[in-house]
Amino acid sequence: MKEKKSKILVGSITEEQAKLVILMVKNILFKGDKKLIAKGAKKPTLTQITLTNGAELRSRPVGTMGDAFRGFTADVNWFNEASKWPELAFTSIMPTLMTTGGEIWMDSTPFGKFIGSTTKKTFFFKCWENVDERWSVYYKTSEEVLENREINDFWTIEKKEASLKFLADQKALLSDLEYRQEYMGEFMDDLRQWFTDKVIRDRMIAKRPEVINKDWLVGMGNDIARKGLDAGSYEIFRVEGERLIQIENQISHDQPITDTTDQIIGLDEKFKIDRIFIDDEGSLGKGVFDILLKDERTREKVIGISNSKRVVDRWGKEKGNKKEDMHVKLLSMMEKGEIDLLDDENIFQSFKSVQYAYTNDSLGKRHLKIFGYDTHICEGITRATEILKYKDLSPIVYSIKI
Repeated sequence: MKEKKSKILVGSITEEQAKLVILMVKNILFKGDKKLIAKGAKKPTLTQITLTNGAELRSRPVGTMGDAFRGFTADVNWFNEASKWPELAFTSIMPTLMTTGGEIWMDSTPFGKFIGSTTKKTFFFKCWENVDERWSVYYKTSEEVLENREINDFWTIEKKEASLKFLADQKALLSDLEYRQEYMGEFMDDLRQWFTDKVIRDRMIAKRPEVINKDWLVGMGNDIARKGLDAGSYEIFRVEGERLIQIENQISHDQPITDTTDQIIGLDEKFKIDRIFIDDEGSLGKGVFDILLKDERTREKVIGISNSKRVVDRWGKEKGNKKEDMHVKLLSMMEKGEIDLLDDENIFQSFKSVQYAYTNDSLGKRHLKIFGYDTHICEGITRATEILKYKDLSPIVYSIKI
């Protein structure tokens, strides 16, 4: 961007990620030379940064077809998280470089070598293979980055040690396949997408209601974020017979426990929520759970959901833990058309990022493992489905004139 009037066009898979790219670039410029950033009418927005030399960076969600990029020209196309892009989007975006002879940059964690269940390779994987040596490929693992990153005012020794401990914990917790994909940047096609694209798209038919009916039975599922690391999610559904219909999806970033609690209480007041489901494991989830239990507005509504709780069938036989059980139930509901999701690209990408693998324990017993990098929305939705257990506990009172 230091080159005069150069134009960088960034594509991300969702609007939220497109905004995060702008925040990341802006923070880098502020720490470098903030005098380069234009002011006044050309000051940074949520979608664009302009420098005093006329250089521009625009960041947009790619959508399903890449149509959001038609009509633009660029010196650089930057494909953010490119392994998760729809294949048609690459075709739509390439013409933006036609008159500039520009460059393509891509970054991503690997997400499968092939398109769906076919044997056709994805665009990103073909670029990674680099058979014709057209690309400069830079490969860095999380372990290398944490070990070799230069210590500065932001990346302190304390942060480095905390991050290395987190990585060591993840290595102990995840299977070898999971860890190698998420942190070592390897294409592990033994891992599979839990919800197919078609199943997700077929259920994304709900719209936010214009009017809230106080007689609805409403449940909210939450995924509480680790500060500075994850996004938090707030997923609200109403019950209609045997079906669930989503009426709200909200995401939060980098906020303290008190702000998360206030957001939950605010949503409760707006939607007249009957039950609030929270993962009560870990310090953050438990912290929010404890505050809501003490608040007279929510103490009768909040219910803890422990992901690691063991689940047994009606005969008393253990069948796995709560997290996997809820994902199995949610997939079944989607395949049967028993749940409607909001037509929101953030929801699609969260569901798409959910993966599964089978592991064997020390006794040779096979277990289903559900995991993923960007699953916060889906995690909140799995908890919200618990409201169906309470639909018969909300009796209708009839009166008879005598």
